[in-house]
Amino acid sequence: MSSNSGRRHGGHGGHGGHGGHSDAPSFVHLRRLTDDTGLLEHALGRIPRRQEGYTTDDNARALWTVAEWLDPRRKRFVGEADRATLRSLADIYLAFLLWTQQEDGWFHNNVAYDRSLEPEGVSHDCQGRAVWSCADAWVRLGEGQRETAFILFQKAIRTIGSIGSMRGRAFAMAACAHLLEAAGNGVIELPSGWRNELEHHLRRFEQILIDAFRHFSHGGWRWFEPVMSYSNGILPWAMLRAFRVTKRAETLEIGLDSLSSLQTAMTSENGCFRPIGNESWRTRDSVSYWDQQPLELFKLALALEEAAAALETVRHDGVSLLVSASSAESGRGHAKSGTLTAERSGELVLGDARLVDIAEHIEFLRQARNRCLDWFYGDNDLGVPMADPKEGCCFDGLQENGPNMNCGAEAALSYLMTHALCAD
Repeated sequence: MSSNSGRRHGGHGGHGGHGGHSDAPSFVHLRRLTDDTGLLEHALGRIPRRQEGYTTDDNARALWTVAEWLDPRRKRFVGEADRATLRSLADIYLAFLLWTQQEDGWFHNNVAYDRSLEPEGVSHDCQGRAVWSCADAWVRLGEGQRETAFILFQKAIRTIGSIGSMRGRAFAMAACAHLLEAAGNGVIELPSGWRNELEHHLRRFEQILIDAFRHFSHGGWRWFEPVMSYSNGILPWAMLRAFRVTKRAETLEIGLDSLSSLQTAMTSENGCFRPIGNESWRTRDSVSYWDQQPLELFKLALALEEAAAALETVRHDGVSLLVSASSAESGRGHAKSGTLTAERSGELVLGDARLVDIAEHIEFLRQARNRCLDWFYGDNDLGVPMADPKEGCCFDGLQENGPNMNCGAEAALSYLMTHALCAD
């Protein structure tokens, strides 16, 4: 279902920020897609398509989204009635994950509307995503819910070492870092032996991603794989999240370098963000522009915010960034590559690069993060709004002839999460 009825040409609406969109969007559509079983996967227009059933993927994303908006940092944007709705939705998503987790700790992903489990193989991406969501809920949800999240994670921890996909490992690595940091800050208490186990998984996955980046990055290609495909921002995000615990300089450098490559790959000639199209993705030699998925803007915003947070931890350590001078000075230009340089400060021009202050780069990253939200409001290739803040819904994708007018779960969650990340 697609339409080009709202298409316009000419200028875009981005301003390097998100202007009048600081208030929380409505959660009406999220509630519409959620029944007493869980979050339904698809919609026809804005109406749920029950025959398509549910996925653990979407319910894990939904739990993460609810935790993000219930975070105390967002309290001034969310009224008490909405907070009560979000807490109620968290109960449903936790119950769904309790149901789909098998005795061995692995999560079943696809569920029919009649609540029967559909035949499938193990999804390592789904497992990593669910592990992250349970860890995050344990850290951030309130009493009566975080205990359930702990039990889910306790059962899943035995599977972490067996997760084999790149994105599944990235999620699991981020979850380990998240829990270790929360324990260090006194937010949670780790059971006996867990600290060593989490540190082991964290270091192992960190090395796996470092090795992947080293292996594939040559000839101008700076990435973990030979293809930039889907949910790309998860990989630099996870590296940067890991750095906040391991403090390994190479992890920060690779996180920033890969993020810079992704920004460049996702920036159009006009300066707006352009998600890598899912028709044939992006390789060294080719790039697909259509269809563009909202999920990619969410994951890019996530990585940009994590980069800013990681740099804030080192900004007072006499560290600066070596940034390509060929990068556009405007916040709407291509990405500025960042190479960590210790014991330097001020500004120094070195060939095609200049040394910049950490605070300057943090501001640049957050301006870029906010432009991810602008994409949803029309700062995109076709200049069409993709989201409706009055209902909190979002079109499933941007096609060459206009938006796909269906408003399913993944798109809605991508919009709500991007909005939350930019609500500061």
